[in-house]
Amino acid sequence: MGLNPRLAPHMAKMQSNMIFSLLPKLSELGFISFAPGAPDAAVFPFDDILGITRDLLGSDPGGLLQYGVTEGYPPARDAMAKLISGYGLAPKADEIIVTTGGQQAIELLCKMFIEPGDVALVESPTYSAALQILKSLRAQVIPIESDSQGIIPEDLEEKIKIFTPKIVYIVPTFKNPSGATISYERRSAVAEITGRLNVLLIEDDPYRDLRYEGDHLPTIKSFDRSGNIVFLTSTSKILCPGLRVAAAYLPEALIPYMTIAKQAADMHSATLPQAIAGEYIRRGLLGGHISKLCSVYKARRDLMLACISESFPKSIDVAAPMGGLFIWCVCPDGTNTTDLLEQALERKVAYIPGEQFFADGRGKNTFRLNFTSAAQGDISKGIEILGQVLRNNV
Repeated sequence: MGLNPRLAPHMAKMQSNMIFSLLPKLSELGFISFAPGAPDAAVFPFDDILGITRDLLGSDPGGLLQYGVTEGYPPARDAMAKLISGYGLAPKADEIIVTTGGQQAIELLCKMFIEPGDVALVESPTYSAALQILKSLRAQVIPIESDSQGIIPEDLEEKIKIFTPKIVYIVPTFKNPSGATISYERRSAVAEITGRLNVLLIEDDPYRDLRYEGDHLPTIKSFDRSGNIVFLTSTSKILCPGLRVAAAYLPEALIPYMTIAKQAADMHSATLPQAIAGEYIRRGLLGGHISKLCSVYKARRDLMLACISESFPKSIDVAAPMGGLFIWCVCPDGTNTTDLLEQALERKVAYIPGEQFFADGRGKNTFRLNFTSAAQGDISKGIEILGQVLRNNV
């Protein structure tokens, strides 16, 4: 209380992530939530993880429970390099830094480049935690226009020339929140533009393995000819988020600086979770698990889309993603989905209003639905309830 006036002024403008604000409400009995960007805990590979944990602690308990290396537990760095190699890239283990979730990688990179007032370019809409990080660093955040094929290269180039940003942040595949994927041609163009204009591109790609139809696209990093692209991936969506194991594949010149930044943040990510995730990958278990996830999640996506088609007003534009976790909905202009959320919550259904995913206050008429964490029966019931709310207001 007495210390509040001494808080840094920018903290007064910071807002909590809406998902975490909703958690107490969502824990109530009978609540149906399409809010969190979460996988389904029921499909976590519990038995495999339990067995791996016992094996690891049985072989090297002292080493796994001791302080570790800032850049990452060496077997985990090897495993994350192997994972990324499956995306058509060729990282060496010493080009990988293991981070405590993908969000930490974003924060460390932003801290490395952003001073108060510096410009960062982001897609519109984009991952809300990235916006939260940039705002905490007092960056000037400028949105890049996007459509169903992702970021628009012409707008990217124009805004780089106008604003001379320090970084560009992109989620290229099944992005949070809209589920959109950047096309092949645009991936090549984004790499060429950011390389030619010498700006750091953060390619955050945690959803790419969760593809339910169509062919995998090359990473933007695979088009990198200038050494200006950092590629991020994570095990949170394809294994389990509680391990908090992610990785940054960095240009060699940035590795010492990110190491220093991570030392200042947490010294190193917890060793035991790194070892568990690394061993899971090393044993060749991840491919089969991802196939299972895709089968389960595709069925839920298809069910939610079918229920939406039956229940939602036809005036709502619904984006059907080819993978990932999210369905993005755009209501007619003048709709305020934050206001409508209160009505949905009264009926024990939750979603995330879209405004928080925009850097410039747009998106009041949008909302995001997650289809992976709810059971099929809850999807049918929850979408029917949500459709009733929307029909009464849109």
